[in-house]
Order: sequence, then C-alpha cells, then structure tokens
Amino acid sequence: MSYLLRDPAMLQDTSPKRRIEFIDLLRGWAVIVMIETHVFNATLLPPLWDSPVFQVIKFINGLVAPSFLFASGMAYAVTTRRKINDYLSFGWPLFRQIGRLLFVMVIGYSLHIPKFNYYHLRYEAGETAWQIFWQVDVLQCIAASLLFLQVMLLILRSERRLYAFTTGCALIILVATPVVWGIEFRAFLPVPLASFMNGVHESLFPLFPWSVFLFAGAIAGHAYLRAKDAAQEHPGGDPVGRTMNRAAFAGLALIVVSFPLHALSALVYPTYDYWLFSPAFTLLRLGIVLLLCAGMYRFEQSRGVSRGSMVTLVGRESLLVYATHLLLVYGKFGPFTFTDRVRHSFRYPEAVLTTLILLALMIALAYVWEKVKAGPLTVRRLVQTTVLACFILVFFFGPN
Repeated sequence: MSYLLRDPAMLQDTSPKRRIEFIDLLRGWAVIVMIETHVFNATLLPPLWDSPVFQVIKFINGLVAPSFLFASGMAYAVTTRRKINDYLSFGWPLFRQIGRLLFVMVIGYSLHIPKFNYYHLRYEAGETAWQIFWQVDVLQCIAASLLFLQVMLLILRSERRLYAFTTGCALIILVATPVVWGIEFRAFLPVPLASFMNGVHESLFPLFPWSVFLFAGAIAGHAYLRAKDAAQEHPGGDPVGRTMNRAAFAGLALIVVSFPLHALSALVYPTYDYWLFSPAFTLLRLGIVLLLCAGMYRFEQSRGVSRGSMVTLVGRESLLVYATHLLLVYGKFGPFTFTDRVRHSFRYPEAVLTTLILLALMIALAYVWEKVKAGPLTVRRLVQTTVLACFILVFFFGPN
C-alpha cells in the first residue's frame, strides 16, 4: 500500500536523481497557494470579498488548479517515457499505475463525505449531501484524465500517436466546453458520470474544460522529453532551453489571443460565461501557466534546487498535503469544525497568520513522511496501519 501514498501528480519514482525539479517547483507553488486559497475562502469576512485586493488574490488563486493539472500532465509524460514498454506489454507497472489512479479517485470522493461518521451517513445524510459527494474535484479530474490517457496509450501503441491524439482532444474540449455546459447530463446519465461533464450542479473541476490543462501539460512534457533526447544525440546545443523558450512564447501568444477570442465567443456561443467555462479564460490561464513553467525551469537551471527546498518538498508530497489540509479546514469529524468555529470572521492579518501556521504544519508533515518512507519498510507500514485504524475508529465510533 505504500506506493499509493505517493503524490497523484507525479506518480513516479521518488529517487532524487530521477525527479525533474522544476515540475516539483511548479506543483509545490500550486499547493502552497492552494492552502492560502482554502484558508482565505473559509475565514475572510464577506465584506472583504468585493475589495480590489481580494479580486487580485482571487485571480492568482485561480491559477492554482491549472498549474496543478498541468504539472500532473507533464509528470505523466515523464513516467510514461520511462515505463512505456511495461505499459504496452501489460506489465506490473501498468497495474500499479492504474491502482494509484483509482486510489486518487477514492481519496477525492472520500474528501466529500458529508460527515465522517457512520451513523450520520446511514441515518441522517439526505439526498443533497450525496449529490455533493459525487461532485468532481481536482483529484477526480486528474485521475479520470490520466486514466483516459492510459487507455488511449494502450489503443494507439505509441507516444507520438498518443500526444497527437491528445492535442486534438484538448482542442475539441476547449471549443466544445460552452456547448457542453448548456446540457443537463443528469437527465440521461447517472449522477456520478454526469458530474464529470460540466459544473451545472456541484462539480468544481469537470473534465470540460479542466482536462485541457492536464492534456496541455502532457503535450509539453512530451516536447520536453524530445528536446532532452535531441540534447543527448547532439551534445553542445541547448534544445531543452529552446523548447522551454518556445513554451514561454506560446504562453504569451495564448494570453494575447485570449482577448479577441473572448469577444468572438460571446457572440458565437448561446451559453457563455467568461469566468466559468469560456475558451478565452482557459487559454489566458494556460498561457500564464506556460510562463510559470518556463520560469521554474529557468530558475532550476540558473539557481539550482536544493533537495531540502520546502517548495519541492510540498510538491513531492502533494497528495498527503492536499488531503490533510482540506480535512483540517473543512473536515467534519464531530461537533467541532474549523469552518463552523470561524464562520468567516477573519480579516487579512488573522487569515495570513492561519495560513502560515497551516503551511508550517503541512511542511512538517511532509518532512516527517519523507523520513518515514526513507526508513525501514516495517516502520512505514506500521504508521500507515495506525493511521488507517484511527480513521476506522473515528468513522464508526466517533462523536456524531
């Protein structure tokens, strides 16, 4: 079970020599800002929500999920290159990969349990609570998108065909998203499947349009790997650097194109909302993420990344940090919950202090877990078994 606790975005070996640090930097940045996002959303006074300062913060926070998904796609491309023969021959690594993705899906849904209590689920949770349970969050989006890529790789049988197909899928999803958001899928699909299609009901990260960011990351990761291959075949040049420069220019181009596209889309689509599902806003954020990715690469090349970096530490253990901080902020295990106690009563100083405390706790947790993973296997399994037993006890016997 220990391999399942590696983070959902990387899904690769944890040896420091085999990791690509700028991907960890990008994901680590996303997770750190994600913690701030959830704390601010849960604690700030409502009158502050309309202030210009919060609007800037909200826009920056809106880059978290695109960055996280993009890094997931890049990491998938790296992992697939290393294990493609095992995947195509239906070797054990393929089933490990599928097991990890299904585990990520389970974690995503587990975080939506209305209240972590058996009695409440059995006798008190109503239909509305279970509809919220089936909403698609970022973990479900990652798992479903990567499972789709995994299946298509088995069908197409080559990386070149896979990423050509992925490019086409990303473009189709981008263009079709406003149309898809005008469809009531629950009228003819089961709720769990319908929730993946759009956000008409509770889903925050449906496949339309959010899978575009992951697919774009996979395509970028493939381009990065091809550049690395070219560098090995023809030493002396800098094909990787040129590829990352092209990524930065592509990001700038997407940002520029997004503005006239917004005006055009508002005229073309019968159902249109710029902030929720417009192709223009998707391209704007993707362009910024490409610039961030290129910047992280340049930072790694010029400054280097220490193995002790707190940002990459959080990036390496993103699943653990993601799930734990959500449980602390929004989890309902009994009569006391953090959100119920705070009730949107904080101003910026208290919210910033809470964010820093929670971030420090998450860094400490990630550090301890890395030490445990590096130690004896028996200790790691003992910790996992103890944590699992605690959750089972709280679920069945905790306060209602």
